[in-house]
Amino acid sequence: MTASTASSEKTEEIHDLLKQWRAVMAASRPRWSAADLTFTQLRALSAIAKTGPLRVSALAEQFDIGLAAASSLADRMVQRKFISRRADPDDRRIVLLELSPRGRKVLEVLERGSVDHFGKLIARMTPTERAALATTLRAFVRLSAEHTLEKGPHQMLIVRRREAKC
Repeated sequence: MTASTASSEKTEEIHDLLKQWRAVMAASRPRWSAADLTFTQLRALSAIAKTGPLRVSALAEQFDIGLAAASSLADRMVQRKFISRRADPDDRRIVLLELSPRGRKVLEVLERGSVDHFGKLIARMTPTERAALATTLRAFVRLSAEHTLEKGPHQMLIVRRREAKC
């Protein structure tokens, strides 16, 4: 077996494993679809939870959508009481989006369900498998932290290595 063939087989195996991983993730989808949210709405809730109050323009930029689309998304989520709008205390012309109690509760329930779901799977692993998973996840976190994504010309994404801190 040549090095090229072995590399090709490894690449194929990784692609197959990623497909299987997506299937596992899709199996947890009923948890968030039971919340009666679209995937984009769930992402918006998560973004607001992560950053705190967010401008509609920041939401549009983060999701790479137009301002009108972000505003419509926010309108639907406000109507359904997942988020609320409030004026920025420093500049009343600016409207901030923040989680409502209902939105916060939905995220808590989903997080708890996810932790339970994956916790049960991890508990069934052998100690060696758990150690390998931890090592792999640490590597993904480390490698992800070393790079940033930037928008380039024509909405092309550019991956750049972060500058090393001295």
